[in-house]
Amino acid sequence: MTDPLLTKDGQELLDSILSMRPAVMREDRKKRYLRVLSLLMNEQGCNEAGKELLLEAVFMVEPRVFEFSYKLRNDPDAREKIWLKYVDVEAYLSTPILVKRWKSLPASKLAKRPDQMKVIAVCASPRKGGNNEVLIDEALRGAADAGAGVEKITLRRMKIGFCIGCMKCKDEGFDLWCARKDDMTDIFPKIVDADAIIIGFPVYWGRECGQLATFMDRLNCFERFKYRVALEPGRRALVIGTWGVAKVDAYDHVIENVILTLNEHQIETVEAISVGGLEGVYDGIDDNKKAIALRFPREVEKVYQAGRSLVTGQG
Repeated sequence: MTDPLLTKDGQELLDSILSMRPAVMREDRKKRYLRVLSLLMNEQGCNEAGKELLLEAVFMVEPRVFEFSYKLRNDPDAREKIWLKYVDVEAYLSTPILVKRWKSLPASKLAKRPDQMKVIAVCASPRKGGNNEVLIDEALRGAADAGAGVEKITLRRMKIGFCIGCMKCKDEGFDLWCARKDDMTDIFPKIVDADAIIIGFPVYWGRECGQLATFMDRLNCFERFKYRVALEPGRRALVIGTWGVAKVDAYDHVIENVILTLNEHQIETVEAISVGGLEGVYDGIDDNKKAIALRFPREVEKVYQAGRSLVTGQG
């Protein structure tokens, strides 16, 4: 396939963007950029692509956080606007944190009334009373107010070892969930008994925090002998991801990875929440060092409503 024709400015921009990526990734990224660019050019009926169209192609290939990073590096006006938000608490509070409640297609019909449902929330935040934990609490409150029975499982308090890949759980006739004996032994049956599950975690360095990664790895045991999925369909999920970057969809791809893993275990995610801009502690402007998200009750209300909808299927 012939590479699309770029203007001089377009070629300079492509070279600049590729230089932002590790050398080992550049050739693959270039192929992806140019493939998408070719499709856009064909769609728009143009023979040559400049900076604007190239950027559109790049942003379609890269995770959404890349757009934020690119503008931070290359747009002085955007950079100044972002930094002004973190001058002090007063400036920070003048612009709300960003909470996005994902739109979804109608989910499977609820088999039970809310007052017959059990909801467990898995809190993967390593910080007691941090932003992610208080948002999980809000989602649980929404489910409880609708009548559901709720329980929070706080991973930081538990002894949970890594999956060691022994694959004992795949042996025919193995009658335990996992060969490792730790606090996951008590969590597995709670997942089995639950009608709905809330997963909450902060994003650290562009991925889910280590506590959640370890927990999700251990769910491998729900795939049994000859790839049989142990969990029956019918469980619903709400996934809550939080991060400091002031872009509400910056790490949606991380949330998507969690959703896809749950889907492998026949747990249907019907609600998802992205929360960006939680940089209070990081930038030294959060005077009480805890859950600055609570300063924005209108945004937090979205999480409460998602928790309620998890068990009612409404709103």
